Amino acid sequence: MDNNVGQQLIRKKIVLASNSCANPATNTVESPGETNKPEQVVDLTVISRDFFLYLSSHLRDTPYAGVQNYTNYIIAKSKLNPLPGVIPLRSDFGMVLHDVNYFRYPIEIPKCRNNNVAAHLNNVSSLFVAIISAPNYFEKRNVIRQTWLSYLQKQTDLNLAGFGFVVGLPEDQETRMKIEAENVEYNDILQIDMRDDYYNLTLKVVGLLNWINDRCSRVDFLLKVDDDVYVNVRNLREAMKNLNSSEQSVYGSVVYNPPQRAFKNLGGKWEVSLQDWPWNNYPPYFRGAAVLMPGSDISSLLAAAQTTPYFPFDDVYLTGLCTAKAGIKVRHSDSFFLGGAAETPEPCHVRTSVTWLTDSVTHLNKSHWAFYHFYQNVTQCFVVRLDGTNQTVDHEEAIDFPFSS
Repeated sequence: MDNNVGQQLIRKKIVLASNSCANPATNTVESPGETNKPEQVVDLTVISRDFFLYLSSHLRDTPYAGVQNYTNYIIAKSKLNPLPGVIPLRSDFGMVLHDVNYFRYPIEIPKCRNNNVAAHLNNVSSLFVAIISAPNYFEKRNVIRQTWLSYLQKQTDLNLAGFGFVVGLPEDQETRMKIEAENVEYNDILQIDMRDDYYNLTLKVVGLLNWINDRCSRVDFLLKVDDDVYVNVRNLREAMKNLNSSEQSVYGSVVYNPPQRAFKNLGGKWEVSLQDWPWNNYPPYFRGAAVLMPGSDISSLLAAAQTTPYFPFDDVYLTGLCTAKAGIKVRHSDSFFLGGAAETPEPCHVRTSVTWLTDSVTHLNKSHWAFYHFYQNVTQCFVVRLDGTNQTVDHEEAIDFPFSS
C-alpha cells in the first residue's frame, strides 16, 4: 500500500451522553435534565476521500461480504457519526445512525384492536395488513377496498387486527386535501410525515415498522403488500396455518438479482452506482411487493434499521440487510408472490398463488373476478393425469404452501 495513502487514517473517540435527546429536524441536542446516566464511547476511524476511493476500488465486483461490511463501508463513504442522544433499541447492534422513533403521522388509523379471545382459543393468528400506496393512487385504493380487502374483512376464520393504506406527503395541496377527505370517508389511511417518492420507500417502510411497534406490537403477523398486488385471501389463510408467530423468520419469494449498474446516466429506477454498492451481488432478499412477517420480528427489525445505513431499495434493505443484522431467517416459497399473471388469471394460477402483481386497475378487477369465479366453481383448474387425460381439481381442496427452512 502507498504510504501517503495509508497514512490518511485518523482515529478519534466520540463520547455520547445517553440521557440527551436529539431533534433531527433542527440538528440540535436537548437535555431532559438527568446527568447520572452512563456515557457511550464510540471509537471511529475517519478516512480521507482519496483513501476511501482506493479501498472501494478493490471491492468492485467482489462477492457481497455481509451486512457488517456494508455498514462499515457506508459509514466510511459518507463519514457518518453516531446520532447523538438517541438511545439504542439494541445495545449489541452497534452505532446508532437513525432515529427510527422520530416519525410523525399526520393521518392515523386506529391502533390494532385487542386480539379476539375466541380466535386464539381456536388457534387463529391475528393479522395486520399494511398496503403501501402512492398518495395519488385513489382509484387503486378504491378497487382494493371493493375486492380482496372487502373479502378479507368478511372472513370469520382470519383474526384481522387492523389494516391501512400507507402513504407519505404529496407535493401539492389538492392531493393532500383529497387524501384527508378519503380518510374521513374510509378511516383507513396511515400517512407518514415524509416526502413520498420511489427513493424514499425505505424510509416509508421504517416509518410503518415504528407505527406497528408502537400501536400494534401484539399482532401475530404483518402482511406488507403494494397497491398493485392482488391477494388471494383463501390461500393467504392456508399459508399462515402452519406458521409460528414466535419464530424469528420472514416469509416471501426470494430474488437473486445482481445490482443494476448506473453508467453514463442510463436511467432506470433500480440502478445503483459502484460507489453506493461495489459488490457484484445482493444478499438474497424478498420481492418487496408482498412480505409476511411475525409481529415478534418488528422490534428487532426496527433496531436493525436504527443501526444499518439506509439503502434506497426497500426490499434489499428490509429483507436482505436488516433481517441479517437481526438474525431473522428469510424463508422462501415460489407461490407466495408471483411477478405477474395473465390479464385474466387462469384458474390454476388462482388456485396455486397467494399474491401476484397486477399492472393496472383493470388487471386488479379481473384478478378478483378470476378469484371469485374459481371458488364459485364457475371456472375449473385442470391437471393432466399420467394417462394423458384431464382431471378437474376440486376448488375446495386446501393447498399446502411450504416455506424453505
